[in-house]
Amino acid sequence: MEKKKILLVDDEVVFLKFLDSILEATGKYEIMALLNTDNLVNRISKFKPDIILLDIIMPGANGIEVCRALKNDPAVKDIPVVMLSAMDRDEERLKAFKAGAYDFIAKPVKKEDLLNKIELILGSQK
Repeated sequence: MEKKKILLVDDEVVFLKFLDSILEATGKYEIMALLNTDNLVNRISKFKPDIILLDIIMPGANGIEVCRALKNDPAVKDIPVVMLSAMDRDEERLKAFKAGAYDFIAKPVKKEDLLNKIELILGSQK
């Protein structure tokens, strides 16, 4: 069975390693982890992820702006984007969904919640 591809984008190395370890342990996913959004569309085109986990608070363009740009790009607009943020406020969630996010996960991330959401999202892609 071919592994699903997950792109992780967060500027915190420790958090990326945490996510990577959870996802790799399942044996179901191929992971690409990025610390920034530089040349993101190009990287997405090469990696072809099935889902993108994107932090909101990033240096330079924030995750909301990046998500909006991805959703406006015909080449990558159909890839589900799940926004991650330590700012778990209704206005942050609303901004994420208005930008085209498929879902929102608050930090600190709970392992079971993360895995369940990813399974649900990837299971709905046929």
